[in-house]
Amino acid sequence: MSELNDLKKKLAMSSRMLFNSGLVDYSGHISARIPGSDHLLILPHPVSRATVVADDMVVTDFEGKLIEGKYKAPSEVYMHARAYKARSDIQSVAHLHNHMVAVLTMVDKPFYPASSNPGAFFGSGAMPVYMDPALIHSVEQGDAVARTLGKGDAVMLRGHGSMVVGQAIEWVFAACVDLEEAASRFYKASLLGPVRVYNEDETQRTIKARRKDSVVQKIWDHNVAKTKLAGLMEGV
Repeated sequence: MSELNDLKKKLAMSSRMLFNSGLVDYSGHISARIPGSDHLLILPHPVSRATVVADDMVVTDFEGKLIEGKYKAPSEVYMHARAYKARSDIQSVAHLHNHMVAVLTMVDKPFYPASSNPGAFFGSGAMPVYMDPALIHSVEQGDAVARTLGKGDAVMLRGHGSMVVGQAIEWVFAACVDLEEAASRFYKASLLGPVRVYNEDETQRTIKARRKDSVVQKIWDHNVAKTKLAGLMEGV
């Protein structure tokens, strides 16, 4: 299987897995940089995230312009395109409508992911929030999201969800799962009292255990199996 076809299949699989995990619904999307080019592969606008197949993927440039495909790109393709434009290290991007993350953006309190082990994936400190709740429909808005992301692995979108970036599709998927779990734990803990946040040493020691290819692959394989059991992986 060619590298491009492999990326298309992994995007289709990850989309169905994100849907099965409740991290995307009828909207939300995941993309991948096409190696050696200024183009990206992304889920199309009209196709269900629960049934999308490899051949449905479309190609755009880093300005968000459609280059190839039988469907339109998602309207918020600019979020993906400008993240790739801003950072050459990013190989995959996901935009989620993750429930608990969105809830945490609705209050004037910072979210510290590194208050539980899944959240340590994102390092110490409060997660940045892009404050404009409008949908990302322009290059300028995409650039603003990328600036808020900075050098991090995720940015919260106020009242909307999040954008997660990483070095490969599998890494981004694992980070998406960890981010929502961290947000859920943080919310529940905050109901009980002040949340104890990991210090820098605790965060770094936890990251060493969490940021391993073997852990990422374990999360990926588990969700492949779970999505197959749900009957959502046929014909991908």
